[in-house]
Amino acid sequence: MGKYRRPRINFVLDEDIRDDLTVWAKEEGRTMSNLVERIVTAAVQGKRNSHPNQNPLIPEERAEKGGTSK
Repeated sequence: MGKYRRPRINFVLDEDIRDDLTVWAKEEGRTMSNLVERIVTAAVQGKRNSHPNQNPLIPEERAEKGGTSK
């Protein structure tokens, strides 16, 4: 079985937020990347759970056509 490579994303944030995330990650014994992934995953799951009969993250016209965002 080949090694699966997950997509990567880069973004910009304020230095003070980065510093807070650094402390938070260290307190939990995580990498910054892992902490941010967990935060984003929880936010997306919360958004999905708030609309159980549809995916609120895909515009309705795209969802009807079976499209997804890439």
